[in-house]
Amino acid sequence: MVLDKRRAHLLSIFQHSPDPISTKDLAERTKLSQRTIYYDLDQINNWLRTQALEPIESRHGKGLFLPPVSKSKLMVYKDQSFEDWQYQLSKQERDVLIKAVILLEEQDASMQRFMELTSMSRGTIAKVIKDIKQEFHKAGLHLYYKKGSGYRLSGPEEARRTMLSTILATIFSHQDWQNVRNEVHRMIQPEAATWSHETEKRRLVREILYEAENELGLTLTDEMVEILSLQILMIMKRIELHKYITVPEAEKEVLKQTEAYRAALHISNKLEVAFPDDEVCFITMNLLGSKVQQDNFNRYTEQELSGLKEVVQHMIHDFQLYSCVVFDDKKGLEENLISHIKPTYYRLKYGLAIANDLSDSIQTTYPDIFHLTKRVMRHLELYVGKTVPDEEAAYITLHFGGWLTKEKKKVETKFKALIVCENGIGTSNMLQTQLENLIAGLNVITTLSMREYQRKEYKADVIFSTNYIKEKDIPVIHVPAILTNLEKERVIQRMNDLFDSKPPDQNRTDHLMEVIKRHATIHEEDELKKELVHLLEQTTPMIKEIRKPMLNELLTEQTIQLKDRVTNWEEAIKVASEPLVEQQSIRPDYVEAMITNVKELGPYIVIAPNIAIPHARPETGVEQLGMSFLRLEEPVYFSEKEKHRAHLIIVLAAIDNQTHLKALAQLTELLSNEGNVERLITAKDRQAVIKLINQTIEG
Repeated sequence: MVLDKRRAHLLSIFQHSPDPISTKDLAERTKLSQRTIYYDLDQINNWLRTQALEPIESRHGKGLFLPPVSKSKLMVYKDQSFEDWQYQLSKQERDVLIKAVILLEEQDASMQRFMELTSMSRGTIAKVIKDIKQEFHKAGLHLYYKKGSGYRLSGPEEARRTMLSTILATIFSHQDWQNVRNEVHRMIQPEAATWSHETEKRRLVREILYEAENELGLTLTDEMVEILSLQILMIMKRIELHKYITVPEAEKEVLKQTEAYRAALHISNKLEVAFPDDEVCFITMNLLGSKVQQDNFNRYTEQELSGLKEVVQHMIHDFQLYSCVVFDDKKGLEENLISHIKPTYYRLKYGLAIANDLSDSIQTTYPDIFHLTKRVMRHLELYVGKTVPDEEAAYITLHFGGWLTKEKKKVETKFKALIVCENGIGTSNMLQTQLENLIAGLNVITTLSMREYQRKEYKADVIFSTNYIKEKDIPVIHVPAILTNLEKERVIQRMNDLFDSKPPDQNRTDHLMEVIKRHATIHEEDELKKELVHLLEQTTPMIKEIRKPMLNELLTEQTIQLKDRVTNWEEAIKVASEPLVEQQSIRPDYVEAMITNVKELGPYIVIAPNIAIPHARPETGVEQLGMSFLRLEEPVYFSEKEKHRAHLIIVLAAIDNQTHLKALAQLTELLSNEGNVERLITAKDRQAVIKLINQTIEG
């Protein structure tokens, strides 16, 4: 019997979890039904018994857990049986492995090699090769079959390196692809048995990268160190085969002016390999595009940062404009964002892929912030001359999201915490703000990479880690980088278990069993108890996500007005605000605050031709979230300039930095279509406006 990918992944969740896990939590994390999970658990337990290991057990009222003995034994031999021969590859994994063989083992790129590596039939592989040919062709590479030799690849070395970079990013984007990582590592270093089997050469490259960090004055993410070490080993292999990259002279001159070039020289000199200058520049490109845990900007020249600073300032300005919020610590956000925008810029410029296993999760959890981030990315796209992919935009979403969710709370510190996270600055900040807003009195004193955490001892009450850490003196709570409602509930429960001195409540299942026994005869006690455990696990979570109303809940018959004209822009704001004043969503002083803002700051509320969104800070008179819409047949002017005229005045009354974002994202989608704007201006009645709003939401 073997474990397929899904069950191997399910077992790995238990293997790395320090606490029991409920089936509800498993269903949320794996996107499987509870019925499927129960079936998979039976299969996993059967497999564990064949390996002479203790099966997964249920702890009443807590959830399911893997006994410590089984955990330790699985850790010992996971690189052999658990991750390799007990594992069935997914289609995506098989495709990646075939591409890696073609790119890295050209002499062995035969149908037989593909079949042995992927366990696929000849016919299936032939279909995969057909798709790969097209993918390579788009990248400027030609894949062909040479009789008696196998598959061969021709084309520029630069295109081949870009493909390899994408493969490395892909395998590091999937934490459960350990066996694929093993195979690719063996292709680059045949002497390596598995990924965890560190060769002397790989250890040396890693140590040299740590020295290069000092040269650069930054700390790379742990994941980035691993990717770069493979990149450098791959470059060395290509040099041995006399396959070199060519960098245009003008670009080389630019690269040589950077700190990263000096670090790349240090790496090449230490490795005692004859790196041509173009290859040193290629290493420089990869260093410039590397994700960082922290960066020291004092080492960069003004020339290096001036353009990116301007991009970031424009992005922040537009984000505030589109989201109708004001960042209190704008300077902090600017520095934080540059730390990420700098490597993003170089990745886009040099066509380097990014490993982002959180991209889908970010887009699902924060769709409104992602939508707003995508809008402001145009400044970076104009600067670099390329489209920003969603994977890159998703990480920048975390930076904005972290600042949006920061709440100014003066709470006495009860717990000092560390965060150990290897996903970089943006993710660490988002996780920090989520945890500090969730737990009263929690103060995150620092965020660290795994490497930084292992270097020295730290004093704290609790550690939150996105990676498995063996608990020592300080309790550890393992968390994902993006907290769902279920994860938030689990964190609170764990904090209560660790620090709540009150005696725990009697187990609810046992209490229910006692009640049932008093009034009925139980024939199958164990079975009833199991059913009750599963039933109680499905109760509503303690943590409620902030409810973000839809646009059609805020703009209704009562809050939409169609008028011919008003005297001036001040009257426009007053008239547009009337429905919200009548609903007691805002006080009259909020209207005055909006007018004062325009007088002091200028017509910033005109976000696009014909559209103005007046707003002010919540504390100036907002009682509850509200939005109102005024259409004027004759435009009103917020300045003498033609671009500051508006037919549509939409008043926003926000209560915080988040609750209004879903409705606002839907509004911007509605207004980004010029045809919709024209239809709103010429609308004959409120129903026509409501119909357009509903079409946008449903579309």
